[in-house]
Amino acid sequence: MCGRFIQLGPVAVYVAMFDIEGRHDVLARRYNVAPTQSVTACREQNGRRELQPLRWGLVPQWSKGPDSRYRMINARADTVHRKPAYRGPFRSRRCLIPAEAFYEWRPGSGGKQPYAIRMKSRAPFAFAGLWDSWTAPDGAPLETCALIVTDANALLRPIHDRMPVILALELWDRWLDSGFRDIEALRGMLAPYDAAEMEAFQVSRRVNSPANDGAELLETMDTG
Repeated sequence: MCGRFIQLGPVAVYVAMFDIEGRHDVLARRYNVAPTQSVTACREQNGRRELQPLRWGLVPQWSKGPDSRYRMINARADTVHRKPAYRGPFRSRRCLIPAEAFYEWRPGSGGKQPYAIRMKSRAPFAFAGLWDSWTAPDGAPLETCALIVTDANALLRPIHDRMPVILALELWDRWLDSGFRDIEALRGMLAPYDAAEMEAFQVSRRVNSPANDGAELLETMDTG
């Protein structure tokens, strides 16, 4: 699964990254994005791309609303096309969630050790995501999202058996196109990312608490 990640921006970087037109609000640098928090996502509405804040943890439009017992932050690539909560969004409400890194925890005798995973180039990348909009009884909309996770690549496998789906640039157009509904083609995009382009390193357990959010969380921990 993926339970924490990093969004640094600035907004101009994401606007250029997704070829978005128009002005957008300034984004705060986030070193420890956690479930239920707002995340920045790119989606396509009426043929135009936009950056939109979405609450992390999918709330299906047909549900009774947010439920603290179920945090649908990750959808599994092997079942996303048929699970009731995800199959509608997978068909027509897909998004890209930019990030500079994500965290994963490796079990050990001394407890779980967090790692940061990013591109060797340090460039931002895009998670494959889903979004949905639930309407409260008072008419207020709640827009939410989930990340799709797949089998771990060779880099991640010693740390965890799954990793978030990172989509290559050439797949972005079709992924964001709500009119593209070839389920098998979409499922074919949900493969592990090339491990040779990525790096992983140990970081401080301070990242365990969502209350901690600063550049020091991304510093390599001295393992000597």
